[in-house]
Amino acid sequence: RQGMMFAQRYPAYFDGIAICAPAMSVSSGATIAAAWDTQTYLSIAPPNTEGQRVLSRAFSDADLALVSRAIVAACDGDDGAMDGMVQRPDACRFTPKTLQCAGEKEATCLGSPQVAALERAFRGPRTSSGKALYVGQAWDPGIAAPGWRQWKLGTSQTGAPNAANATLMAGALAHEFFTPPDPSFAITSFDFDRDPARMEAFSAVFDTYRDATLAAFRKRGKLLIFHGTADPIFSALESIDYYQRLARNNGGAKPTSAWSRLFLVPGMNHCAGGTATASCDGLGAITRWVEQGAA
Repeated sequence: RQGMMFAQRYPAYFDGIAICAPAMSVSSGATIAAAWDTQTYLSIAPPNTEGQRVLSRAFSDADLALVSRAIVAACDGDDGAMDGMVQRPDACRFTPKTLQCAGEKEATCLGSPQVAALERAFRGPRTSSGKALYVGQAWDPGIAAPGWRQWKLGTSQTGAPNAANATLMAGALAHEFFTPPDPSFAITSFDFDRDPARMEAFSAVFDTYRDATLAAFRKRGKLLIFHGTADPIFSALESIDYYQRLARNNGGAKPTSAWSRLFLVPGMNHCAGGTATASCDGLGAITRWVEQGAA
């Protein structure tokens, strides 16, 4: 988000910017998705002995590993190479219903509530009339990596979740992203028809998805964006959409690629980790591009 803001508002400060998982709509769309996912997964989570739903139990690690393998089986070949990675997330048409148990939940399949929850969450948040509030999420085998659970489900075995969506994002929503702040607000009470309007004022100064031209920066700088396709908080589909808009506004893909590139990292969670890679050397890449002309 900071890198995007420099390119947009302070275009003369740097001649090369490497951006990992740009939080372009963190104070609006992505946080709304965090509320949507938290409510969705909590609704199917089994209760403990006190009757409190335990978010981390909505899916076991074995369940997520099952989904991961199914995504690979469905979409690995979309890029023409069978390598265990989904490198065309925009083309992946995985359907969770292929994993639904015929009857009761078993180790080799998912229960119907789990299937419905995955479909709802990955489609992205909507108003009651069906208006999209954020892009959906890419189907990627990195769903089985610890970084995905850390954000979506957490590991707490009590009724108090420790997932980042239910703690970090919930706190930012109540204390920062709402205008005025509402410290007592619970993310589980987010209303998708009414509450997005409370985020618009902060989004106007904090988010960076609106400027998809970069008129001043493109004259002097190079921009490199890389994004893990299993990022559980900022959807890689948002970066794809942004880069497509950037290309349309700058004469097409070829002239845009002379100064701006987008790289999708299969399997990577939020900025690191995942099933396919540990990290990416964005600093080294942008330095070679700017100082040595090696794109």
